[in-house]
Amino acid sequence: MIRIGHLYKSFGEVSVLKDISIEYRQGECNMIIGASGSGKTVLLKTLIGLMEPDSGTVTFNGQDISKLPYSEKKRFRQNIGVLFQNSALFDFATVLENVMFPMDFFTDWTYRQKVERARYCLERVNVSGNDKKYPGELSGGMQKRVGIARAIALNPSYLICDEPNSGLDPETSILIDRLIHGLTREFGMTTVINTHDMNSILEIGDNIGFLHKGRMLWQGDRHTIFSTDCQELRQFVCANSLARNIMEKEYGGTPTV
Repeated sequence: MIRIGHLYKSFGEVSVLKDISIEYRQGECNMIIGASGSGKTVLLKTLIGLMEPDSGTVTFNGQDISKLPYSEKKRFRQNIGVLFQNSALFDFATVLENVMFPMDFFTDWTYRQKVERARYCLERVNVSGNDKKYPGELSGGMQKRVGIARAIALNPSYLICDEPNSGLDPETSILIDRLIHGLTREFGMTTVINTHDMNSILEIGDNIGFLHKGRMLWQGDRHTIFSTDCQELRQFVCANSLARNIMEKEYGGTPTV
């Protein structure tokens, strides 16, 4: 579990995160949603330690990693897998070498152990047989799968995903959503996903927090998101035509903009 308590973050006089408190639960796809500029990316970077909050706490199973000594903080970060928006694969390295990279950096495993683990991860995300290819030889969906394989290479307890469906077609996006959801359940990870994709929200949103102008205005799941009384969230949801049709049919109309 990840627990955020009364988190604030500003850049100069611009306040980006304002008193954010939320829990992200183990074995679930926890989502950060909201419009561009709402603070989603800053919150995600704060979670993985790329930014320090001005005040407030971020704890992983009760442990505040910001208070750990550098050596312990480095060890702890091995327990966090990250899937970047553009997959962030190394063009000069093969698929196998990309997946082995965190093992090269964080472990003292033998080469054989690293190869076996990398191949297992590639098989688990259905990209086996592509070990010797380079990222440029793969489709966008396959690159995203390789990125997921690398993110789970160290068998992390936490998986952080930044816009995992960015640049993908709808069918591939659904496959990536279901893959992330399946891995989250299978390995019991605490998965946090930054997204504005309503299809993903409706497909795998187990625990959702809606950010609006730096504040967490609503928390719920994909089953309760259409029945919300939060006007800002209703406006966000209804920007998607499918969601708007569902809300009009089932919940009595769309919000006044």
